[in-house]
Amino acid sequence: MDKKILKIFSLIVIFFVFTSNDVFSQKTINGSVYSSTDSEPLIGVTILVKGKQRGTVSSIDGSFSIDLSDEDDILVASFIGFISKEIPVLNQSNISIFLDEDITQLGEVVVTALGFKEERDKLGLTASKVEGDQISRSAETGLINGMAGKASGLRVTRSSGDPGAGSHIQIRGPVTITSSLQPLIILDGVPINNSSGATSTSGVVSQSRLNDINPNDIESIQILKGASAAALWGSQAAKGVIYITTKSGEKGSKPKISFKSVYSVDKINSRHPLQNTFGQGDNGTYNPASTRSWGDKILEREGSADILDTSGPYFIDQNGKIHYNVLLKNDKTIYDESNFNQIIQNGNFVENTLTISGGGEKGTSYFSIGDLNQKGIIISNSNYRRTSVRFNSTRDIGEWFKVSFKNSYSRSISDRIRKGASSTGLYLGLLRTPADFDNTGYVGDYYLTSAASPIQNRHRSYRNPIGARTNAGFNNPNWTINNQENKNSVERFISNLQLDIKITDWLSIISRTGIDYYQSRTNQYFKPSTVGSTFGQGYFTDGIVNNRVLNTDLIARSNFDIGEDIDISLTVGANLNDRKYLSLGGNMRDFILPIELLDFSNAQPENINIEDFDRHMRTAATYFSGNLGLIDMLFINSNLRVETSSTIGPNADNIFVYPSVDVAWQFSKLNPFIGSPFLTFGKLRLAYGEVGVEPPPYNTQSIYVSPNYSDSYGGSLSTDLFGTGSFTPSQDLGDPSLRPEIKSEYEIGTDIRLFDNKVKIGYSYYYNTTDDVFFNLSLANSSGYDEIFTNAGKIENKGMEVDLGYEIFKRNDFSININANWSYYRNKVLDLKGVESIRLGGLSAVSGRAVEGYPLGVFWGTKFTRNDDGSLFLNNNGFPSLAPENGVIGDPHPDWQGGIGTSVGWKNLNLYVLFESYQGADIYAGTRAVLLNYGRHIDSGVETTASADLFDYNGGLIPSGTTFRGTVHDFGSGDVALSEPWYRGIGGYFSGVQEQFVEDGSWIRLREVTLSYSINGPKFRKSSKLSSIDFSVTGRNLHIWTNFIGNDPDTNLTEVSTTRGIDYFNNPGTKSFVFKIALNY
Repeated sequence: MDKKILKIFSLIVIFFVFTSNDVFSQKTINGSVYSSTDSEPLIGVTILVKGKQRGTVSSIDGSFSIDLSDEDDILVASFIGFISKEIPVLNQSNISIFLDEDITQLGEVVVTALGFKEERDKLGLTASKVEGDQISRSAETGLINGMAGKASGLRVTRSSGDPGAGSHIQIRGPVTITSSLQPLIILDGVPINNSSGATSTSGVVSQSRLNDINPNDIESIQILKGASAAALWGSQAAKGVIYITTKSGEKGSKPKISFKSVYSVDKINSRHPLQNTFGQGDNGTYNPASTRSWGDKILEREGSADILDTSGPYFIDQNGKIHYNVLLKNDKTIYDESNFNQIIQNGNFVENTLTISGGGEKGTSYFSIGDLNQKGIIISNSNYRRTSVRFNSTRDIGEWFKVSFKNSYSRSISDRIRKGASSTGLYLGLLRTPADFDNTGYVGDYYLTSAASPIQNRHRSYRNPIGARTNAGFNNPNWTINNQENKNSVERFISNLQLDIKITDWLSIISRTGIDYYQSRTNQYFKPSTVGSTFGQGYFTDGIVNNRVLNTDLIARSNFDIGEDIDISLTVGANLNDRKYLSLGGNMRDFILPIELLDFSNAQPENINIEDFDRHMRTAATYFSGNLGLIDMLFINSNLRVETSSTIGPNADNIFVYPSVDVAWQFSKLNPFIGSPFLTFGKLRLAYGEVGVEPPPYNTQSIYVSPNYSDSYGGSLSTDLFGTGSFTPSQDLGDPSLRPEIKSEYEIGTDIRLFDNKVKIGYSYYYNTTDDVFFNLSLANSSGYDEIFTNAGKIENKGMEVDLGYEIFKRNDFSININANWSYYRNKVLDLKGVESIRLGGLSAVSGRAVEGYPLGVFWGTKFTRNDDGSLFLNNNGFPSLAPENGVIGDPHPDWQGGIGTSVGWKNLNLYVLFESYQGADIYAGTRAVLLNYGRHIDSGVETTASADLFDYNGGLIPSGTTFRGTVHDFGSGDVALSEPWYRGIGGYFSGVQEQFVEDGSWIRLREVTLSYSINGPKFRKSSKLSSIDFSVTGRNLHIWTNFIGNDPDTNLTEVSTTRGIDYFNNPGTKSFVFKIALNY
């Protein structure tokens, strides 16, 4: 026993000697750990003494303190998602450590809804990340389109190929009926506006305000999909959240200067196929007064000059050419290509960007200035220019105070061309023009006789060939691009100030205030003689929109450990969000002087209309977030937002609670999986959350309006023009109990990494319902009102998302990586309180509707009459008929969508290829329907020889052996002839059955191909004093595999709206070839 005691005593003495030596020679090292990407502090970084199991963890502001002995000369800093780094201590007492993101674990750090970085592996929510260099590499002029195909559950739909055109963003399925489906955009922690302006079927393509941001300034984009991820933004987050982080400098680095220049050539990527066999006329006969192209066969004409009425009225166009009425058409000339080339060209853009970034020991800075100048594929009045400046700066003031300032200014100007269902639209006039009509002469002087005085500035089109009428019927497309203006200019400031105060090692206070302000001015001018009663005598609008978003947060954050197995972090905050919108403007018509005097004095008072609209909305909230980690394996994260809004009815609860919770279990840390060569990491996750949709303002009480009265005979009375004016009760009843829509969502999924992180798999399944969906409900006439805007509906969404990353090969200087995403959703309107359908927008013939039991936004239009068994009801001649009632005729939602990108790198050469797929969605081919009716579509120019007696739609007999213009078809009771009567009846757009024009809108596209090379060798750097020169060539939308013909199926007439998938003389899409060079110092 005495020997054992002596041995124990000896060990204690030896231990004391060694430890005492450490204590007596210890020194304390203080420091901070930052991300080298954006210089943001990293929380929870492990700092160990190399070779020893002694260390510490960085606190909430990235700071740490560690005691070292004289022999401890190297520290090792490690953090998930970043490359571990060894730091020599030397004689330093204060150390700043910058960790680089690990490209093998890219995306392992998630930016949460409040802008804080968290380890993805400890969260049970779903988020996708798109890096800034992916956006920049795509060479898109706007950052929205740069995200396409790069994240599961994210849908980006273009409106058209017009410069600056807005794009529709949708995360998972649609959740609301009357509100926008666009997600909440957070820029550096502050919500910003992403409105697109008014959408229509006949105006110019609207813009997305997100395009005001220079894509070259983007560090990363985080897409927070589920309700649990977005719950801290409450009633603004039901459609998801996109969190954008802009670039910053790097502490301790010398200034980095980069100049990048980009040049793009843009081409039309698809054209509607037109027939040029038959000319203007009807029933096989040339008729210059006809609106259609069912005339004679052009090549069967004599070929000599036309016989003209030179003694009658005539027209002298802008080129001095004289046009007379045609008495006999002999000319065989076909003008389709000439007419097209007068309108469509190769577009281009030039973009130059200068950036300067760097940082010292106590701060960072980032400065950029960029200019984008784009000319569209439409020859005139189609352009977009954006100039932007950004300055981001951080400064440490002592060890406990940090100031971050991010400020940007942008100015954009544009001119846009009208599209769609308008006689003043570009494509409508161009595509309807007969093949044998020359559009070159579009404006000039009309003479009734050679002795008469001219009527100047008359509009010539194929429906007005010598300018005899004031109304030309349809705009000559040359008139559209030269005599109509739709100008817009926007100036925008976004500023963000953040103060970080370190109270203790475990507690920090953050104050964050941001303002987003823009002013937009829009002018429209239609020269007298433009088509239409509204524009015919001249039309001008001038309007200004001011929009301001003010957001402020006060946040307290703390994190601490309870023993070795329990980690806790807490966040408490308060938020105030204030939004103001003001629109002022007016329009005038019927100019007094038919000249370009764009002043409101150039119209009579009854032809001047002044409009103003003011909107003010505010939300105030407190919130709580708690994160609990147990034994470094189980992580529970909860959030709670308590919010009130100015738009909630006075009789409703004025406080709404938005909770969420998510759980992450890292099962790969169980003993059977530790050290597995197959499973590197595995996590199961479960999440639940609630978010909302804020009611629109001014619907909680009944209001008075200044009415205008009219009758079916064209009479009208404006009460604010005559007498003393008047106000009457609105026909809409206010709802004092109006409350937010509430979306509740469950989500389950897993994240797995295999073979030392070479393979990464993410899977999610979600189910959500939106209750209390608001829309207008009809009221009984006895109430004295027509409608009430109230909570009445319910919508359901469910779906799956899969993300895959695979490092196929990596050795020395050669690597191959592939990333893929796949997703689908199923949407259904569960309850509309008995309403048959709610119109969401679209055409008079086909619109998007909310219909109970169907997906939101299904096509609604005319149908064929059918028998009880679903077969077509046919008449005695074998033709179908028009059903008496409209109904659901198609679904624009996809069965699934996905993207697959491959990167191949060898030394400084890299090739990136991205394919995107969109399958199972219907598209309404409205342009094709009209062109068939007008006899211009290629399918209407087919000639067929009847092999048997056939009936046409009017009951006319086509004897066997007769060659006729049309095709043979069997609807179910024998062959019939689809000829001019069919296409001008129910087989075309006007008075037609629209369900026959709902087509498969599926597509696969080569979204992006980029080949890049960097010159950055030691000899080059030494001789040039540059760090690198980067070259790249990019192709966008190079090829589309689709059955839809005529336009890019990734288009939409109603632009950024709930109604999707309608093509009706939409302006064309583009493909691009982009050349880029960057000089880096």
